[in-house]
Amino acid sequence: MTQNELNQIVRDQLALDLGCEPALLDAPENVVTEWKDRPGRRLYGKDTPFLEIAIWRGKLTAACRAELLPWAREYLLERPAQWLFQAPCCRAIDAALSPFGYEIGSARKFYLPDLTVPAARPLGEVRWYEEEALEQFRDVPYWGDALCFNPLFPDRIAAAALDEAGAPMAMAGASQDGARLWQIGINVLPEHRGKGLAVNLTALLKDELLRRKLVPFYGTAESHLASQTVALRAGFRPGFAYLYAKPKGT
Repeated sequence: MTQNELNQIVRDQLALDLGCEPALLDAPENVVTEWKDRPGRRLYGKDTPFLEIAIWRGKLTAACRAELLPWAREYLLERPAQWLFQAPCCRAIDAALSPFGYEIGSARKFYLPDLTVPAARPLGEVRWYEEEALEQFRDVPYWGDALCFNPLFPDRIAAAALDEAGAPMAMAGASQDGARLWQIGINVLPEHRGKGLAVNLTALLKDELLRRKLVPFYGTAESHLASQTVALRAGFRPGFAYLYAKPKGT
């Protein structure tokens, strides 16, 4: 997979999520459009989206319901995309959403693979699990970031580092969020942290997904510096940011 191919897969998925044509994400300026449902969008909830914003290649593309369009065009079209998730902007977005019963659900940065990074080598014994084999970890609380067991974005594959007894001590899992855009999560048991397992498993899983012509991506909170460090050391780099609104109280 080339960098251009990877970028096109991500752009096309973001367009599906926003309910717009992919060409809008290539526009040189910010874009605000009315959201339309398009098959293939990523599903993180059952509600019809009210406001979704993608930061891609230095500008923002926003899609919203018709009733929010006047505000969105006035506020977002001239807004510098790189500062959109700062507290004053988030407060203004929440204030605009509130009369309609919505609030910001998430505003996060996501990482994409750096294709110039060499493939990783396992630090020790690694076991791979796919599909039905993942069921053995359902309801096991300490793998909740690696495996979500959410039917909206089903878990597909995981890689676990094994201890001397053959039990997992760390696990990276990937969920199928979009057709070819799969998200990686990682957990390491407390007694095994600091050994490089998070970086190694995340990198191994990233490489495996790329071999399958899929695009792995990695998301984390702005304040989670340790998780951001894992992403960078595992061969990811900042790729895009995304904000979505949700009904209040949900």
